[in-house]
Amino acid sequence: MFESQGSSSVKICYLEFFARTVYALTSLPKLGQLGQVCDNNDSDGENNPDNKDDDVDTTAGLGLLLNAADNEYTIKCCGFVDTWEFYAKDNTGVVDLQMWRSIGGGSYTLVGQNSYTVTDTDKEIRYSVPVSERIPVQNGDIIGFYTAGNPIVSYKREWGGWNWHGWTSSNTIGSSVVGDTFDWGSATSFHEQRDYAINVQLDPGNKPSLTNLDNSMSFPDDTAVNTLIYTVTSTDSDTTDVITTVMKTSSSYFTFDPTTGEVRNTGILPSGTTNLNFRVTDTCGQTDTKTLTIVVTNIPPVIHNLPASRDLSEDHASEQLLYTINATDTSSLDKVTCSVNSISPTTDNFFTRLITGSTTLYGVYVKAQPSLDYDTSRQYDVTVRCTDGKDSVTGVFTIYISRNNPPIFVNLQATTRIAAATSTKGNIIYTVNSTDEDSSQLYYNMTCVPAACPFTIHNYGEVIVTSDLSSHTIPGYDLYIYVTDGNTLVGPRTLTVILEGINSAPSITNLPLLTPITVQENVAMSTAVFQVSFSDVDAGQNHTYHLFCSPSLGSTLFSIDSANGLITTSSTQTINYESVSTTSTTYLMTVTVSDGYDTATSSFTVAIADQNEVPVFGKDAYYISGTEGVAGTVVSSPSFDVTDPDSGDTQTYSIDCPSFNIHPSTAVVTLSHDYDLDVAGTATSVTCTVTVTDGELTDTALLVITLSDVNDHTPVMGNPAFTFYASPNTGVGTVIGVITASDGDLGSFGNISYSLDQISLGNEYFGVKINGDMYVMNSLLGFSTGITLSLTATARDKGGLQDTATVTVIIPESTTAAPVTTTDRHLTFWEDTGNIAWVTVASVLLCGLTLYCSYLLARYGNVPCVKHSYKRHESKVNTTKWSQHENNKKNNLANKTRYDLKPWESSNPSYK
Repeated sequence: MFESQGSSSVKICYLEFFARTVYALTSLPKLGQLGQVCDNNDSDGENNPDNKDDDVDTTAGLGLLLNAADNEYTIKCCGFVDTWEFYAKDNTGVVDLQMWRSIGGGSYTLVGQNSYTVTDTDKEIRYSVPVSERIPVQNGDIIGFYTAGNPIVSYKREWGGWNWHGWTSSNTIGSSVVGDTFDWGSATSFHEQRDYAINVQLDPGNKPSLTNLDNSMSFPDDTAVNTLIYTVTSTDSDTTDVITTVMKTSSSYFTFDPTTGEVRNTGILPSGTTNLNFRVTDTCGQTDTKTLTIVVTNIPPVIHNLPASRDLSEDHASEQLLYTINATDTSSLDKVTCSVNSISPTTDNFFTRLITGSTTLYGVYVKAQPSLDYDTSRQYDVTVRCTDGKDSVTGVFTIYISRNNPPIFVNLQATTRIAAATSTKGNIIYTVNSTDEDSSQLYYNMTCVPAACPFTIHNYGEVIVTSDLSSHTIPGYDLYIYVTDGNTLVGPRTLTVILEGINSAPSITNLPLLTPITVQENVAMSTAVFQVSFSDVDAGQNHTYHLFCSPSLGSTLFSIDSANGLITTSSTQTINYESVSTTSTTYLMTVTVSDGYDTATSSFTVAIADQNEVPVFGKDAYYISGTEGVAGTVVSSPSFDVTDPDSGDTQTYSIDCPSFNIHPSTAVVTLSHDYDLDVAGTATSVTCTVTVTDGELTDTALLVITLSDVNDHTPVMGNPAFTFYASPNTGVGTVIGVITASDGDLGSFGNISYSLDQISLGNEYFGVKINGDMYVMNSLLGFSTGITLSLTATARDKGGLQDTATVTVIIPESTTAAPVTTTDRHLTFWEDTGNIAWVTVASVLLCGLTLYCSYLLARYGNVPCVKHSYKRHESKVNTTKWSQHENNKKNNLANKTRYDLKPWESSNPSYK
């Protein structure tokens, strides 16, 4: 468009464009502000639609948002659309006249629309909107319209001046309803010098009104809390307007619900007059303010039983309740108090106070040891004043003084026992005896603890059962019995009635608590919180516990063991202060204990405490075990249950025991140096302090490390072979030698036991004691002299490690004395030069036989001796013993026993 103009025209157009831009920016409405209330003469849009009838759009189903740069089609006040004016060019049909409100980002909400059916064309149409259909508008709302068919509203292109406008069009918007949103920012935008022939006439609308105020209401001071005091109503003739009603007066006694209009009291109504101011406001800020006056009246108390009188003996001595004042106030919220206003004649013998055990009843009392004298003053008028703190009333109680000797109890105090199962209604359980010098007619009455006991007393003193006692559970009653002669009341004296054979209710002995129990957040699951204790005089009953929590969330945080009454934290979840604080951090815990018949109930409070968020060990002490070993040996991993509410923190560990190392991240404990429990004084259990830190905060716990001994030493025989001597007639139980072994292990692994392998002998002929003594277990008479028996001795520790040695038992020739048993090998004697020297010095005659036998053993072994023995005594050995010997020899050969036969023996048929 600009290229067809001359250069001067182009400059003018640019100047015009710049001026329009400045004008548009300075005249934009301020978003978010309702704007001032519209005037009856306000209008927005094209002032003269009849002059904009040149053209009409051709796209069917077209919607337009007239977001002109100069804001000509933008609403600039707050009010209602009263009239639409537009020019219908060529087409007929329905046109939706719309108001759109920006919600940001190019999106708009349809705040209202009026549909008009055009039947005539080429004319200006003025449509007055009915009140019920008027659209509420605000500063910044933009005119738009939509035609389902061919466009109807005309426009005119303007080629100069200040008529440059912009608009956004869409043929996809379709029909809309109020409240719909549409992204006009994504629709096609155009900038062209055209004016659409449409405008709106605006109206300020009607002011809202509080319809049932100013008004006054009266209430008594005993009005219940949350009573509906008044319902405020408001209205606005503009049916499409939104109005809001608020109570402007700040009050701690009244609340106002803006939705229902209800005014209710939150507590005791204050006496006197209270003014509550209310304001109703419509969308554009038009208001109406009115007042509700509430007058609260007090109801004074009433004394129902005064005046009254009472006789009192001059010799009365104890403090006593003379009269109970019946004073009430119909207001349940008022508390009545009574006091002595005056006494005539003046005395301090009488006073008023609350009756023991009551919070509302007052009585007139005579003090203990009063100064009463019949001859001085026979009447006292006590004026009692009762007040609810606002109004007071009075009444007179007259006390007449009389001369009198009081009755005397003969058989009280006393105790009686009755069987509950057999005591039925009407039974006489006791008869009270009294005497009175002044009167032959006495009257009895009584009170009972516990109250409402199943007994009464007749005027002849009989105490009678009033109900069947078989189902009663209270084990005993104290009957406080009074006797009067009509003038003087004596008592109470106590008759204790004990019911035998009934169930006694359990009693919780350690509840309630005066202060809450504090439970830290993140405490370990199943942590003990409180142990409920009870007592029950009935032995042998099973008791069960139950726990009820308020709020009910506490039931997920705590539980009670129904069998032992231990209250613990939950076994399935830990307590998190931040989570429970949204509901409550204090919980009322109500505990019941039942014996199956009766229940005891009490309560206490648990408070959840917030913690400074530090890493925390789940337990105070941890226990691990391992074995001794060399440096670097892994002992164990303690499996610390450390919790740290701070996500992302890294925990590291350290230990204060020099004998151990702990991995800073995995907490695996290893030996820092060689650890040997076989070294005397080395501890098997060490208690260390472990510290966990998140880099700033720390916690500690005890780590008890127990190391067990390792069977790391094998028993060692004192000699590889032992030689012992025994004759066939050696007695059973005789020790023939000692087997010795040693073990480097201390403790149980250092304990050695011995055993003998005698399979080759065909029987257990020998045994060995725990100290290594080898003894004859069974008779050796079955063996011939001159033979050698070979066995294997095993020394074994408790860990299963073992060492063996050869044991040789020599049964020497019967004509030769048995050599001294030795644990040395037979070759060692000659190899030891010390022994040779000792033999040289010793007597040749005493050692000759020993040297001769030693020579034979060193040269030939024991076989020649055996052979010669057999030959020498063959004729003397009976057939049975010889057969037994031959069988033993064959068995020993078959089992490869150590007979060490010489070559000449194996080749001699007669020997075999």
